[in-house]
Amino acid sequence: MSSLNPPKHLVLDDDVHRALKRKKRETGINVKNLGNCALRTVLERPLLVEAIGEKLVAAGCLSEEAFDALRRDAIQELCASAEDVASIVRRTDEETLATGSWEIRELARNEDEGYQVVSAWVRDRRMRPITLHKHDGVEFLILLKGAVLVTLEMDSQIVTAPGAVTVPCKTVHSVTPLEFDTRMVCVLSPLEPGYVTEDAA
Repeated sequence: MSSLNPPKHLVLDDDVHRALKRKKRETGINVKNLGNCALRTVLERPLLVEAIGEKLVAAGCLSEEAFDALRRDAIQELCASAEDVASIVRRTDEETLATGSWEIRELARNEDEGYQVVSAWVRDRRMRPITLHKHDGVEFLILLKGAVLVTLEMDSQIVTAPGAVTVPCKTVHSVTPLEFDTRMVCVLSPLEPGYVTEDAA
């Protein structure tokens, strides 16, 4: 291999590295293979679900309608277990909200016109997602800097700045930061009570 193009290595946080080492002791599989397996699982999960469905339909085990119904049922169960925003955020001393590796500040809200604007940025290097949750209204995620993994029900996509994603009403979703300097602005309509802070305009 040319020294001009050295291999790129993923730098893991300490807690992730410890967890992989524990799994290595339990399974005998080296850390690299465990890490690659975990990452591929996350990145390929939506493709795998669809591929399994296509195989079952092609083999005559399920009709397309039956597979779609099973998929809808699975999504509904996921939706039923999703958390309310108020239960997954905590208030900080700086009058912001924290959840996973995200810190959130409400920038503006207008209850009469039914909208709210919040800013979100990464507060630590553990790159933890916001817990799966849903809103009564629609949410527009506008990525200003960095990159995120957005999970909408069973589908995941990587979004890089500048980019945007629309989260439909009552859609179970989660957002995982992929870079430490990631920043987003989120517009919600109607407003999300869990993101309301007393000092917002």
